[in-house]
Amino acid sequence: MKRVSTHPMPRLAVLALCAAGLRPDAANATDWLHFSGDISVGANSIQDNAFMSRIDAMLTFTLFDIADSPVAFEFGTFGYYYKGDRPHETYAAFVYDDRFRLGVVKPAYDQVLISPFDFTAASIAETRAEYTRARATTEALRFNSVPVGVSYGETTGDMRWAVSLLDASDGNFRSASAAAEWQAQAVTLAAAIEGVWDPKDDFDGINAKIGARWQEGRLDIGAAFLHPDANQRPDAVAFDVNYNAWRALTLSGFGEVTRGSTTSAYGLAARYDFQDRSDVTFAVTDTKTDEEVHFTYTRRY
Repeated sequence: MKRVSTHPMPRLAVLALCAAGLRPDAANATDWLHFSGDISVGANSIQDNAFMSRIDAMLTFTLFDIADSPVAFEFGTFGYYYKGDRPHETYAAFVYDDRFRLGVVKPAYDQVLISPFDFTAASIAETRAEYTRARATTEALRFNSVPVGVSYGETTGDMRWAVSLLDASDGNFRSASAAAEWQAQAVTLAAAIEGVWDPKDDFDGINAKIGARWQEGRLDIGAAFLHPDANQRPDAVAFDVNYNAWRALTLSGFGEVTRGSTTSAYGLAARYDFQDRSDVTFAVTDTKTDEEVHFTYTRRY
């Protein structure tokens, strides 16, 4: 899939996200304003894109209540920012009771089983977004499409789930997706599916993924089967193994092994966590074309 340069993120979005990010305590102390997500900045050994940022964040404004349930407006972005390009999606939606959303919403498919490269090697995650991200997201990253629609999500006991319906007239596709995650003690199970149609309602394919995670003591292991058919990518198996070696230091091995290993990618990382919900990561990755070194600082909200 050929990538084209996307339009710059609106300045208002940058200012809002930066302001909330620089003053997290003020945002949390205000009942009507909430900032959530994560922001990463880093450097890598790629000659053309030596510096890269990754943002997945949302700013939510509570407007008023209806039947004791809040009505809010949320504004945010998911994307990658580096020299000469800004592949991203900008979200803007009205929210009722933190469950029902209307506008440019996040697809349900993106809520579970994200690539193990996302927080360790953003430059690799950006090129491999089609393996774990919805068609609605990758079309926005690559071709400036603006999927508009609705979503609904809820958490019930140990289960959280979401569904979404999206239409992108400028991207010439429609999509419906669903995701669910169930957690019981040390085990977490998750699955997601996305169906894609063209404007004439001809079926265009399915993206699907299913996986599990086991966390016990110092060990955290995850694995998932990826079927990104609608994104025109081969099936893959994603895995990550994380070991808390000493206090705040975690060592990791991860990868995405594609069918035939033609586009497989692997990595090793060391992460040090700080008490203020931030961390630094040093990673090395290996793809079929390059070996790279990455250094990343991430702040979570």
